[in-house]
Amino acid sequence: MKKFFYSMVPALLLTACSDATTNITNSPTPLYAATASPIQPSLTAASNTILVTGPLTLSRNDLFQITKKQEYLSVVLTNGKYFEDWSPGPLMGRNWEGEFQIQLSNENGEVESAVDLNGYFNDKIVFNSFFDIEFDDYNGDGNIDFTIGQYASSNGSIFKLFTLDKSGQIEELPIKGHHEIFASGIGRYSTKLAKNKLGFSSTYYDNSIGKDVVQSFAWNGKEFVSESEFVQPITDSEYDVSNLELPLPKGWNSSTEDRFGASITDENGVNLGSVVTYPYADDFDFRSYKPNHSEIINEETIDTPIGSGKLYTLDADNGTAASGLIGTHDVYFAVIPIQDRIVYVLEFSKRDKEAASKMQFIGLLNGLRLKK
Repeated sequence: MKKFFYSMVPALLLTACSDATTNITNSPTPLYAATASPIQPSLTAASNTILVTGPLTLSRNDLFQITKKQEYLSVVLTNGKYFEDWSPGPLMGRNWEGEFQIQLSNENGEVESAVDLNGYFNDKIVFNSFFDIEFDDYNGDGNIDFTIGQYASSNGSIFKLFTLDKSGQIEELPIKGHHEIFASGIGRYSTKLAKNKLGFSSTYYDNSIGKDVVQSFAWNGKEFVSESEFVQPITDSEYDVSNLELPLPKGWNSSTEDRFGASITDENGVNLGSVVTYPYADDFDFRSYKPNHSEIINEETIDTPIGSGKLYTLDADNGTAASGLIGTHDVYFAVIPIQDRIVYVLEFSKRDKEAASKMQFIGLLNGLRLKK
């Protein structure tokens, strides 16, 4: 039996104004700021739930360390109800149910953009705790991505994957053939996905086979697809990374990680770069794959023994804000497409801004050969 205690509603609920509306231009009142006019609670005769008719924030996340702007990304209940259920079960405890939005607000609390969250899930939305949103960049476009989830079963939660672009717009990142991501053993309402070379992976427990199943997804420039569908357009070893001959200075080493990637180290084992392959596309856009915390400052055409391409110079941070490292260095990327076959992307950096480093990389590119 559900038990509801109106007299024990947490002080955290006393935060939204009685005349608040669901208009997204109104900023949500911070949870911790008590007001003189709290939510007007209305106990419904049928369920003894408390109706919430104004914005109430379930998750508020400071984006300054990520965007360098005084912005906040929040999940807000705009209209719904609060109830308590202390019967044993997955949603035991305090619950907020109703209409929710993901909102981007500025330092003054003004909502700059928002999306209705309910339209992304098939069932009603219920949160039974406050939570933090986990951020990362899963498709390499430099925008921050994040997951919002709902309890699905004892085996895990379902998540939608969103992105916040540099203009402040919030959009879903499409995953071909998947309405959502099902994952086990992680955060219920937001989680950081495991990143791989081209995207991310998730793990869930499958009762039918009695073991964990790993799903891996790769970004193809427009959407995430299952790695089982993300087939490199190669039927033989002619364009394999292991077939790419890259003459290196004495003591340097090229270590092949798999068919589609290799790392480059100097005589001291310091990583200097890599070689990665991508499926060929006429509209291949390196900007979708460039590293986070970097900016393209120069783009030029290059000719190499295996074909023509582009040479990009990036200005990259020496470290994240959390690392305490300041300043920037140059990173060079050569993008060389092989018509209808593959795209080679070679990276090189000596973590400096010396012109000699760029010339050394160009010298390496001039030595490229295909073994077959």
